[in-house]
Amino acid sequence: MLRNIAKIIPALLLAASLVSAHAEEAGIKSDKKPSKLPSQDLRQATPTPFNIQLPPTRPKEDLRPNTVAESISPEARANFVSSMMAVNPFSLREMIAMMAVKYPAKEGLKFDDVVDAMKAKANEINFKFVGHSPLWKDVVAITGKTDTPRVEFFTFCDALVAREILDLSLEFAIFLPCRVAVLEDADKKIWLMTLDWDVRWLDASKNQNQMSASLRDKSIMVRDAIDKIMRAGASGEF
Repeated sequence: MLRNIAKIIPALLLAASLVSAHAEEAGIKSDKKPSKLPSQDLRQATPTPFNIQLPPTRPKEDLRPNTVAESISPEARANFVSSMMAVNPFSLREMIAMMAVKYPAKEGLKFDDVVDAMKAKANEINFKFVGHSPLWKDVVAITGKTDTPRVEFFTFCDALVAREILDLSLEFAIFLPCRVAVLEDADKKIWLMTLDWDVRWLDASKNQNQMSASLRDKSIMVRDAIDKIMRAGASGEF
């Protein structure tokens, strides 16, 4: 059943969603303003594109916390991905951009000013700074090219919320801890970027195996905290 769904349904759903996403992204780009956290509540009924009749979802399951989910076979995963890619009008660059939250740093701010503002904001909101990876220094050391664009990664975490999320899905470990990239583009403009994993988009799912209301609220709190840290870095204020 999974194999058949992977071949038929995703392609149709993605076609509609990508068209909508592309139009929305165009609006964001045209006004040059950073994106904001969605304020709408998606728990209300969501219409299915083109009135597609979806197969029934799996019933509510009583799962043991902190366990690994059953793996999807390579064949089923390949069918799912190939079905989506068959109707995907976007390049890899555009697809990655859709998954990113990004803010330009205020003109005149130095790289280290951005970093200091991020760390100060994290400390202010009791969000722990847990790691730093100055990738550009490794590139300089290996290549000897001192003019390589600067890019560094900063990781933050709320350990208790992370543990609750892992109890629900150990696979979520691939997204942890929350990472913010601070980097220079070709024009030496500084950007702050992170992966957008807003759990509110899951509210539109018909699958009954949802996270608890408490964990949903905590996950939103984590995303809000990362957003505050990034905005502080982008503005140089905290």
